Amino acid sequence: MTLLTLSQNVADFTGFERPTTVIDNTDPIARQLLALAKREGTQLMRATAWPILLKEHTFSTSSGTAAYALPADFDRLVNETVYNRSDNDIFSGPLTPAEYQLQNYGTASSGTTEKFRLKAASNALKFEIDPTPSSTQTIGFEYVSSYYSQSSGGTGQAAWAADTDTGILDESLFELGLTFRFKQAHGLSYDQDYREYQLELRQAISRQGSSPILSMDDARRLIVSPYSYNLNDGNYGT
Repeated sequence: MTLLTLSQNVADFTGFERPTTVIDNTDPIARQLLALAKREGTQLMRATAWPILLKEHTFSTSSGTAAYALPADFDRLVNETVYNRSDNDIFSGPLTPAEYQLQNYGTASSGTTEKFRLKAASNALKFEIDPTPSSTQTIGFEYVSSYYSQSSGGTGQAAWAADTDTGILDESLFELGLTFRFKQAHGLSYDQDYREYQLELRQAISRQGSSPILSMDDARRLIVSPYSYNLNDGNYGT
């Protein structure tokens, strides 16, 4: 289902005039549908570690260099997947700021296990290794991609960019999520739509064999809450 079809379906469901275009459309309804579709995509992507969004990343270390770039589509790390492929050892981490300070400046024994943390450097999140590598080795880990949509040519994207873009995740979830968010933004009754969305989300997670990032109670508040990212008329975000 393309972004345009998704937006037109929601407009039809809710009794609004369907847009003929979405991207670059200055009509308030089209702009609102796009803003809410972006929010829904991001929140849905973060609801669980969807297998279709799991990727593997490997890189080589350099002697004397501690911090390394993450993939452009990196959203979050999959725990306990960071390995030194050269010596077949698992990394310990990610270190919290307190653990890092204790490790480097406190009295804790450093031991021999390689550790890592994710730290901002030069306005970008980096993968930082402790102790600093002294040789070239291959490091690998799995992560969740932030690319919830794709172009008509199949290129992954972290945001809708064209009317012909399609969602990588379950299109019925996109449609249900956008419907309840759009209804809420316009002061319409959305309780039934929200309950249906929650049910479909649980079932989709179960089918994937995944676990939600948080408990479903927390997910309702932090991930798919109807009170999150409420965009009223005229407040369309980006």
